[in-house]
Amino acid sequence: MEFSSAAGVIEDAIRSNAFPAAVIEIGNTTQPLLQRAFGRLRFAAEAPPASGNTIFDLASLTKVIATTSLVMQSVERGEIALDDPVARHVAGWLGADRQTVTIRDLLAHCSGLPRHADFFRTLKGRAGFERAICEIPLDYEPRRQSIYSDLDFILLGFILERTSPLPVRFDALKRQMGIVEDVQFLPPDIWTHRTAPTEIDPWRGRLLVAEVDDGNAFALGGAAGHAGLFGDAAAVGQFARHLLQVLAGRAGAFRQATVEEF
Repeated sequence: MEFSSAAGVIEDAIRSNAFPAAVIEIGNTTQPLLQRAFGRLRFAAEAPPASGNTIFDLASLTKVIATTSLVMQSVERGEIALDDPVARHVAGWLGADRQTVTIRDLLAHCSGLPRHADFFRTLKGRAGFERAICEIPLDYEPRRQSIYSDLDFILLGFILERTSPLPVRFDALKRQMGIVEDVQFLPPDIWTHRTAPTEIDPWRGRLLVAEVDDGNAFALGGAAGHAGLFGDAAAVGQFARHLLQVLAGRAGAFRQATVEEF
């Protein structure tokens, strides 16, 4: 199979300094078909080259790989239901405009919550964040729009953590899915030398390497429902392949009907 057009997109972006490095993996239900690394981990010519085992801050892929997967598992276990009111799981979720909002609405980004809020500038820790999300005015009537929101998934993370911390729950799920490649919250120090930097953060005053780029996730201890996962391309590929196999009818960490619904 020919993947030159995919490679060309990456090469053009690196030449234009959109980013210094990338790793792509293309595959199907059964196997990877291509993995290729591009560029260097920093813009400097002497920076180490990217490779197949380069670790990236997976940013909002956390929502897909960790949080949504854990919600799927919780639904199958009967811990939560998609049409549960959020107020059933979050005591501070009060008000006439909020009473109809469900778990499904959070997943579908149609809860009415704003896209983002820089809570990290004044808050630290779950209690303050949860209170702030429950008190922030909704931007629109629930289900009238679908607007991508970090706050939806921060709240989902809090709901999941009522039984166990996200890193613990995700590590268990990863084993069930058979993901043996590197992906986890709170990356260990041994990963630092092969982790791609994200940016020089003016708030923290340093180049961020192997610490979560997202400010709200950082203020929540590095692991949150919307961001905080680190991993390599092979791990992301294994995750995608597992879901494809379940959709094709093979046994896996989820029921086929669950994956189809989500």
